[in-house]
Amino acid sequence: MNYIISPLQAASDQAVVKPKEDVAHYLQQIGFQPLWYNRFIKFEGDGDWAGRIEGMLGPVQAGDVVIYQTPTYADITIEKYIIEAVHQRHAKIVAFVHDVEYLRYPELYPKVEWLDYLNSFDVVMVSTTPMAAAIKADGVKRPIIISGPWGYVEPMTYHQPSFSRSLHYAGNLMKWKSGFLRHVPASLDVQVYGSENGQTNLSYPLGPGVTYHGTMSQAQLGLKLTHGFGLIWDEDDQGHYAAYARINQAHKFSLYLALGLPVIANRESAIGAYIEQNQVGLVVDHLNQLPDVTAAQTEATYGPLVDQVKALTALIRAGRHTQLAALKAVLAAHDITSE
Repeated sequence: MNYIISPLQAASDQAVVKPKEDVAHYLQQIGFQPLWYNRFIKFEGDGDWAGRIEGMLGPVQAGDVVIYQTPTYADITIEKYIIEAVHQRHAKIVAFVHDVEYLRYPELYPKVEWLDYLNSFDVVMVSTTPMAAAIKADGVKRPIIISGPWGYVEPMTYHQPSFSRSLHYAGNLMKWKSGFLRHVPASLDVQVYGSENGQTNLSYPLGPGVTYHGTMSQAQLGLKLTHGFGLIWDEDDQGHYAAYARINQAHKFSLYLALGLPVIANRESAIGAYIEQNQVGLVVDHLNQLPDVTAAQTEATYGPLVDQVKALTALIRAGRHTQLAALKAVLAAHDITSE
């Protein structure tokens, strides 16, 4: 039997919640059985936490494969306990890594501890080839599976986007990743959705080319993102592009694709490489290229991009990349080649 462990918490459109819910949804469709636990379990002062984890893992038997979505932001003691408890049942455990935190926040997450943690799994799944190369170079010795673009549960019926030069930018508007918005010139039309750590009063001003809509639900976003392009860019107000964003597969990429939008990203990023390879958008080297690049777009150039994205939209909405990667991970856990 194959299982998928997911944190039990209130439903939300937030990026910390929805991706894990969507992964569980798609893997249950291909036979994985769900195992749920409270992501707010605390190591200190919670005498029953081990018993609750053992109860969750009760169905797991020898020969089973358990996929564990990480990070959960529980105490590392709890994370390691789950891995050891699965191994004590003579089952295999796979890390479905949503973010490699020691690469994302190196000042907060000890590298050695994280590498030890990843090496305690039987198989590790990460989103991109550059991400896999980075953790392998740092010392991860387990088989690594590339999960690719996130599956995205989108209840809105697909409607073909209409031509526009507008750019949509959705997500957490923290200054270190979205501070560039203060420099957007009036020659661009950038529609922005989200908040800065839950706050809509941003800590930085927005440029004249930005229209800020505040936070929106998934359904509201689906009604707004009906034209133009989705923008993926992680740069502060000093022009520093986030190193982690160059190798990560952003969840908003799948949001845009699920709605059929062509995407604009940094040419040197993993997403930029994917866009070029699959012809599902445009890539630029610097933000100052965007006014000329968008001005050059016409209905004649936009139509073929939308057509190319449409085929990928169906795969994203069906979670096919997620499902295929999970099946490859199961084979790797059993030391069976997927070739």
